[in-house]
Amino acid sequence: MSTNPYESPSSPAQQRPSQNEPRNAARRNMKTALLMLLPAALYNFACFNFPLTATLPIHRLYQAVNSLGLISIVAFVWFFALTCLEGITGGIHTMVARNSSLAAWKKELYAILRRLPSFAIPGTVLWTIWVAAVYQLRIGFYAVSVPVGVAAHILAACLYIPLVYRWYKLEQQRPSNSNS
Repeated sequence: MSTNPYESPSSPAQQRPSQNEPRNAARRNMKTALLMLLPAALYNFACFNFPLTATLPIHRLYQAVNSLGLISIVAFVWFFALTCLEGITGGIHTMVARNSSLAAWKKELYAILRRLPSFAIPGTVLWTIWVAAVYQLRIGFYAVSVPVGVAAHILAACLYIPLVYRWYKLEQQRPSNSNS
């Protein structure tokens, strides 16, 4: 039996999803983390924009500008945050990397971003505590912001320090010579 000349050739595009899977998973994790942080952001937005005594005539303008800002930030993170992180990774790689490939650095970035949704949970809790303490309980701004801010920065460091360490380990590895 002869082959059909009009038959579609087997395409390597069928293998592409597996090659892009770490990036796609990182994008999904970033979007999941954003959705998990969104309730705290909306709570902060509501407490800031809708005080009980909104008597200033410019208050509507503030609400409109803040609404546009919130929507813009959410849209930017949803569509472009991973691309920005990849660009930052590429910039850092260009400046400091000598022994490793950019693809290896991005692979480590994607691996760290797998943790993002689990870090968004305590991040949401910290943000909610801050908003409640500042707006509802009327605790002093600095009295709340310092301990909550320190905790939030420690939480973020639990993501970026392992990433920087992984990049460092990549640089410490000697390139393998395929001829030996």
